[in-house]
Amino acid sequence: MKKILGLLTFIAFLATAMSAKADPVPGWYIGAGAGAQFPTDTNPNVNGTDNKVSFDTGWEILGDFGYSFANGLRAEGELSEARVDADKVNGLNATSGRINNLDVMGNLLYDFKTGTRWTPYLGAGLGAASVDADHIGTLTNGGSINDSALEFAYQGIAGVSYEIADHWALTTDYRYIRTTDPTLKTTAGGTVSPENASHNVIIGVRYTMYAPERPAPQPETMVEAPTPAAAPVAPVTAPTPQSYMVFFDFDKSVLTPEAVSILTAAAEDYKKGGYVRIVVTGHTDTVGTVPYNQRLSVERARAAKNYLVQHGVPAAAITTIGKGKTDLRVKTPDQVREQENRNVHIELQ
Repeated sequence: MKKILGLLTFIAFLATAMSAKADPVPGWYIGAGAGAQFPTDTNPNVNGTDNKVSFDTGWEILGDFGYSFANGLRAEGELSEARVDADKVNGLNATSGRINNLDVMGNLLYDFKTGTRWTPYLGAGLGAASVDADHIGTLTNGGSINDSALEFAYQGIAGVSYEIADHWALTTDYRYIRTTDPTLKTTAGGTVSPENASHNVIIGVRYTMYAPERPAPQPETMVEAPTPAAAPVAPVTAPTPQSYMVFFDFDKSVLTPEAVSILTAAAEDYKKGGYVRIVVTGHTDTVGTVPYNQRLSVERARAAKNYLVQHGVPAAAITTIGKGKTDLRVKTPDQVREQENRNVHIELQ
């Protein structure tokens, strides 16, 4: 239990520390999966005598429904069923017996943004499980276990998803699942409290119900409404338009030292050149989906705008536009990294 609580604390810390960088597409989603269950051995004690029960590899199926937040967190409800047959009891082949777990879990997960179709994630869950032991025996001094119980359940999750198309992703994850030790009756009239835990590997599919992808918005749809201000007085002679370009690291909207130097010069030129407005246009390369890159291009344009405002350029004079993965400076196929396309163009008018 301490390990699970520690994992939850770790996830919460990551969500806070990386919320500015993580930006998966938010929305409701549904998912389903199936896989293998590898239960741990259990040692039920009957009248002071320890027994050892081992199990074959079992199976698990599950379905989930949840919401993915823009900061990378996902919250979901999960229903799963897992079943495993007894293999050996005290070293002898088991002639019968199985354990069936029906779990209801609430999970909290965190997706790590990579800028690619791959998204690693960590998570943990709490809930309840109906544990049904069916004629597991024969135990020393105790007959066989044949009873059911409702127990507290918890799990830790580590996995990765791969976006195969808009809305759709394949998932693969490892889960450690455990319940509190159930108190179960035996056919000899006694009770046992065996451990109930397993290592599970699940392969699944997830469908995210965000808005359907549309063609990239026209520039005017991404223009920030300027703060109302008095119309600037046009100079007698209009200044010659001047432009600058700054570049960004892959999947980042943080200004580099070179970008800071160029933006400083642009701010000074604006203040002394008689210009009336600045158009700041953000771009990305072609790695990632259209909605993701559209947002990233706007973030880059806003980063440049914020720096200009901090250095004396009126916010009302700056128009920001996001072009996403359209209007490339260097034409490339989809899903290609290209430094020249990760830029913001600044034009003084």
